[in-house]
Amino acid sequence: MKNVMLITPMLHQGGFERICVMTARLLEADYDVTIVVFSMEDIAFDISNLKVINLDLKSRPGRLAKVINVLRRSRKLTKLQKNLNTDVSYSFGMTANIANALTGGAKKKICACHSFEEIKNGRYMKLIGKKADLLFCCAKKMTDLAVKQYGFSNIETLWNPCDTEEVREQSRKGNKEELTFFEEEKPVFVSMGREDEVKGFWHLLKAFRRVSESLPDAKLAVIGEGSFEKYKALARELQIEERIWFTGLKKNPFPYLAKGKAYVLSSISEGLPNALVEALSLSLPVISVNCLSGPAEILHENWQEAEEKKEYFEADYGILTPAVSQTPDFQAKWQNEGKLIELEREEEILAEAMLRIATDEELCRHYKERGSCRAEDFSKEKYKKKLIADMEG
Repeated sequence: MKNVMLITPMLHQGGFERICVMTARLLEADYDVTIVVFSMEDIAFDISNLKVINLDLKSRPGRLAKVINVLRRSRKLTKLQKNLNTDVSYSFGMTANIANALTGGAKKKICACHSFEEIKNGRYMKLIGKKADLLFCCAKKMTDLAVKQYGFSNIETLWNPCDTEEVREQSRKGNKEELTFFEEEKPVFVSMGREDEVKGFWHLLKAFRRVSESLPDAKLAVIGEGSFEKYKALARELQIEERIWFTGLKKNPFPYLAKGKAYVLSSISEGLPNALVEALSLSLPVISVNCLSGPAEILHENWQEAEEKKEYFEADYGILTPAVSQTPDFQAKWQNEGKLIELEREEEILAEAMLRIATDEELCRHYKERGSCRAEDFSKEKYKKKLIADMEG
C-alpha cells in the first residue's frame, strides 16, 4: 500500500481544511494516509481513526521568524517523508504549499491552490510551480490565469469535493430551539463564512437593508466564526439588527443552511466556494456576486460566458450579480430623510436578485429543482477518481 502525506497548517474551520480531512477519508481504504499539521489548535473536524502528526511549528510574527519557520517546517517534513517512505505529499493552503515545495523526501509533490489571492502572488506561484511536480487549482479560471501568467504546464483543475449525501444527512440534525429564528412564511437569507473582509459581508448587510424596505419580515443569518462586532454595529446603524443573526462557529452548519429561503454569497474573491455547492446540494436557490473565481463556473455551464456578465444574470443554476467593491465601507448613507439606504450600483443589483428569489415562486422553484443535480458534478467520487489518476500518473 502506497503512503500519502496530506499537509495543512491547522484543522480549524475552513474550506481547504475540510477538503484535507475529506481527502484522508476518501483515500484511507486504498492508501496509508497521514495528515501533518503545524498546530493542533482549534480543531473543528472529526479526525477520529485518522493518523495525524503535529509538527508543533505554528505561525510566528516577524519576517525573519517566518523565514526560519518555513525552513524548520520543510526540514521536519523532509525527515518525516523519508521515515514514512512517502510516495505522494499533497498540501493545502499557502504556508503548507511553501513548506511542501521545499521538501525532498517524497517521490511526488502536489500543491493545491484554493484561493484567487494565491494566483496573484507571483513569487509564491513561481516557487511552487518550479519545485512541485503538480499544481492543482480548484477552479478553471484560476488554472487559466496561472497558465497565461506563469506559463505552467504542470497544472490542472481539480474541483473541491462535496459530500452531498453527508450534507443532506447532517442537515436533518440540529437544535430545534436555535432553529426558531427560521420562522415559517418569513424568508430567511443565509450566508456562510468566517469574519473576514474578503467575504464582503458589509455589502450583504446593505443589500439586505434594501430588501427589508420591501419585505419587512425578511431575515438574514450569517453562519461563521468571529465576533462580527463591526458588522453588528453596521446592522444597528442600518436599523436591521433585530432581523440579523450572526450565529458564530457551528460545527454542523447544515441544519441552518437547509432552513433558508436562499443562499447569498457576497465575496470579494474566492477559489471555488464550497458553501455554494453545499447550498445547491440542499436545493437552495443561490445568489452570488460574480467574483474571481468560482461562482461563474459553478452556476453556469459556459463559465467563460458567465464571467463576462456585468449585470443581473440568471445563469443555469443560480443568479449572478456584478462583482462588488473591494474597499471596506461600514458607514450607512441615507437618502429621502433617512428612510432609504443609499447603495452602490452592485449592491442594488444584489438586493434586486434577493427580492426576485423571495417573491417569484416560479423562479425559486426552477433553481431548487436544478441545484441538487448540479451539486453532483462536484461529488467526492469524481474528486477521488481524478485525484488518484493524477497521483498515480
